[in-house]
Parts: sequence; C-alpha cells; structure tokens
Amino acid sequence: MKVINLRRILVIVTIGMILCSFAATNALAYSGEVQTSANKDGLNSSEPIRISFAAGTTSAVVSGTLQANSTTQYVLRAMAGQLMEVSLSAPEGARLAVTNIYGRALTSMVSSTTSFRGYLWRTGDYYIKVSSGSQALSYSVSVSIPKRVSFELGTTSATITGSLDAHQGLDYILGAGAGQLMEIDITPAKSVQLIIYGADGTVLRSGMTEGSFYRGELPSTQDYVVRVRAGDVDVDYTMKVIIPRRISFQPGAISGTVPGSVKANGSQYYVLRAMKDQSMQVEITSGTGLQLMVYGADGTVLKSGTSEGSSFNGKLPSTQDYVLVLRAGTQLVRYTLKVTIP
Repeated sequence: MKVINLRRILVIVTIGMILCSFAATNALAYSGEVQTSANKDGLNSSEPIRISFAAGTTSAVVSGTLQANSTTQYVLRAMAGQLMEVSLSAPEGARLAVTNIYGRALTSMVSSTTSFRGYLWRTGDYYIKVSSGSQALSYSVSVSIPKRVSFELGTTSATITGSLDAHQGLDYILGAGAGQLMEIDITPAKSVQLIIYGADGTVLRSGMTEGSFYRGELPSTQDYVVRVRAGDVDVDYTMKVIIPRRISFQPGAISGTVPGSVKANGSQYYVLRAMKDQSMQVEITSGTGLQLMVYGADGTVLKSGTSEGSSFNGKLPSTQDYVLVLRAGTQLVRYTLKVTIP
C-alpha cells in the first residue's frame, strides 16, 4: 500500500497559493500602471466617444472641455473612398489628430494642427483625438463626410432634392475634369448659400453672401465639394448639377457630329468654344418633341428653347464657351447633333 506524504502535499499547495497570489498582484499592478499612465497623459476615459450623423445629414458637431495637458478621443465609422473633413475650433494650443484603428495618423490634404481633409482607405472605424496644451480649454469639433453625386450613365446632369433646417448645411461631392464647365442651380433661390471648393482647398465660391447659382470652368481634375446652407428659415430645395459634354472638331474640320439620346422630360448638355463674330449653325436630326436652347457661359441667351425647334443659325457675340441644351418632351428621343462653324 502506497503511503501519501501529507507534508509534501501541503508544501506544494502552499507554493501554488503563493505563486497565484504573486501573479494576481502583478496583474493588478500592470493594470494600475496602464490606468496611471493614461491619467498622466490626460486621457478623460478609456473608451472613445462614438460620433453618429443624424439621418439625412452629412456632418456632426461635438463639443467639450479639457483640462491642461489632457486628451479626449472620438470614433466614427466611415466607408472606403469617402472624403472626410474634420475641423477643431479651440483656443491656441489645442491639437487635432485623426488615426486609423492601428493608431497610424492619416495623410491630410491640409497642413494644419487643427484641421484634417483626406480620403479614407478602408471601411471601418476612425479615431479623432483632441489634445490641450498648458491651459484648460473649451472646444468643438466638426466632422463632415459629403454625399457623392453621380450622373446616370450617358447623361450630363443630376437633380437632387433635400430639406434643411435654418442655418443647417449639407455637403455633396462630385468628380470633374480640368477645363470642364460646371453649372449648379438651386431653387428656390432665397435663403440659401452655396459654397464650392476643391478637395485641394481651391475655393470656387466662398458663400460669403446668399446665392444659389454657379457657372464656371474647373481649374483642375479632382473632387469638388458643394455645400448647401440654409439661411434664417427652413427650406426645401432642388439642386441641379450640370457638366456638359465638350464638342471638339477634328483638326482642319469646320463641323462635328454627335449621336445621342435623351430620356422623356430630360435634357442633354453640350459645350463648345467659339470666337466672337463667328457664325454657328446647329442642326438636330431626330423625332419630334425636341427643344434646343443655346446660351453663352456668361449667361447670354441666343435661343431660349421655350418652343420646339431643332436648329440655330447666328453670329456669336463674344469669345467664350457656348452651351447647347437638348430637351425632350414626354418620350425618349434619339438624335444626331451637328455643329458647324465655317
């Protein structure tokens, strides 16, 4: 019969209890070091504050206070390829940082310690860190992710409807090429501000005063942000964005021909450049129900298009781009457009 050594068992159990106690003590000490380190770094909480946009909006504003030499974090979810803008409003000494889930700072298109603008490389959470300097401060952070505007295949315009509360804004974004003509018109015109700038920061329209219309040639190939802002009253609006297709003649040619189609109650837009005192002839071969409108980039109307008519022949008043609008009635129309400048 085997004899059990109770003294040996007691020693083993005692050593095991000591080791467990030591491990638990070190685990608590390690946890305490993390918390203490966080406190020394000024972290207000171990969990970042989640930012969510209200339904139908493209931005959010959060605010708070920070003690001297402290930091707070926010987190929001966004999609790959989206453009995100973050702006910090705070006294001097405050700093802003935007990172991915691995803590790596994102590349910003603006050189500033209080703002960020950049494209997101993956779908997921992104972190916004606000830090104070040697003084306590109050701050606010504005985050915007514009809604992308896309044209249907084969079209040259898009129409968007929306609603804004007083003093509220909504951001859109669309890509366009250098030299393209872009036209944006918002109705009703009252109590609406229109702001347009490139992703690189180039301002096309500052929105310093109320106004709902823009037409101009784009300086570079990039995304452009279009911000619609309500004035002192709530507003329901319709925004039309037009980027006409450019017509170019072959070298040595005096005319160009373009086939196309326009859906029922829709419009197609073309643009071409011509010189003062040149004669321009526009002919459209199509079924019935197509209207033609011709105007200059400066707004000079050469043909109003208020009645059916598929041709134009006239002398041009100035050197500039001219827009041709083909508008269909209640049926889809297929056509051939011919422009001649002898």
